[in-house]
Amino acid sequence: MNEYRIEKKFVLGKLKNDFLKKLLLINGFNKQYPDRNISSIYLDTLNYNFAKDNINGVSRRKKIRLRWYNDNLDKISYEEKNKENFNVWKKTSKLNFEIDKTKIIESLKNKISNLYNKNNNFNYKFVLKTNYTRSYWISNNKKIRATIDININTSPANDLTRKLYLGETILEFKFDPINEIHFRNFFNKKISFLRTNKYSKYVRSFIELENSGLIN
Repeated sequence: MNEYRIEKKFVLGKLKNDFLKKLLLINGFNKQYPDRNISSIYLDTLNYNFAKDNINGVSRRKKIRLRWYNDNLDKISYEEKNKENFNVWKKTSKLNFEIDKTKIIESLKNKISNLYNKNNNFNYKFVLKTNYTRSYWISNNKKIRATIDININTSPANDLTRKLYLGETILEFKFDPINEIHFRNFFNKKISFLRTNKYSKYVRSFIELENSGLIN
C-alpha cells in the first residue's frame, strides 16, 4: 500500500490532551476511530544515517519501522516512510508471521533477516522502540484528518525494559495535497495561534536514549 499526504505537526507540553480535544471539537472535528496504542520499532543504517539526515536538516529523508497496534503482534506492518519538507509518502506491507512475545526483538530480527536477505538488500540495524496512545479525528467535510499522541515513551532495542518518557503531546494534521488551500484557510481562521514544529518520534527518542548512554 502506498500513501501520499501532507503532514503538519504541533508539539505541546504534557497534559494538553483535553485542551486539544476541545480545540478539535469546537472546530468541527469528530472522533473517527477508537483510540489505539501504537508500538513501533525503528531500524536505521549501521551509521544511523536516517537519524543524522533528520538532525542535519536534510530535506529529503526516510525512516523504516515495524509497527503494530494494541499489542497485537500477529499483525505487524513493515513501513518505509519518505518525507520531503511537509510532503510524505509511505509504503506499507503486512508481515504474516508469528512473533515470540517474550523475545520480540530477537524474533523480529530472525524473521526480517530471512525475509529480506534473500536478495541481499537488507542491511539495517534495530535501534529503538516507541510506544504511545493515539486518538483519531476527522473534519466534518472529511478533508482533514487529525491525531493526538500522548504518553510517548521509548526504549533501546537491546533492552525493552528500559523506558524513557517524553514530555510532549503531539497534534498532527494530515491531508491530501489537493486540500492544502483548504487547510491553510482553516489554520489561518481557527488555530493560527499554534506554531508548526519539526518533530520526529524516532529522532526525539534517539537523542534522548543517546544522551542517556543507551545508544552508542
